[in-house]
Amino acid sequence: MFKALSDKQRLRILALLSRRPLVVNDIKLMLRLSMPTISQHLSILRDSDLVLDNKQGRWVEYSIHPNLLKTNSLPAIIYTELKTYFDGDETLNLDFDFLDKINSRTGALG
Repeated sequence: MFKALSDKQRLRILALLSRRPLVVNDIKLMLRLSMPTISQHLSILRDSDLVLDNKQGRWVEYSIHPNLLKTNSLPAIIYTELKTYFDGDETLNLDFDFLDKINSRTGALG
């Protein structure tokens, strides 16, 4: 879990997923990273039980693991503290603004 949370790009992914579930293409668009890099980050987050993947036809949708939202476990406590960080980080606020703009134009990414 600590390895998963030690990377700025993975924190950005978690922050975006805190807003809504996303597919890899959504995250690629937001972070401007290669598909293999995004997939590697998501694999680390999934293996650490921080995100879930849900196959939707030919797409895989990623979301925050529900245990991060409802338990008093160490991962949930850390995630709650990170959400405070998400609100104050300039890069993440730009990510949120971009996601909001895309959502308002298209209703969804992908």
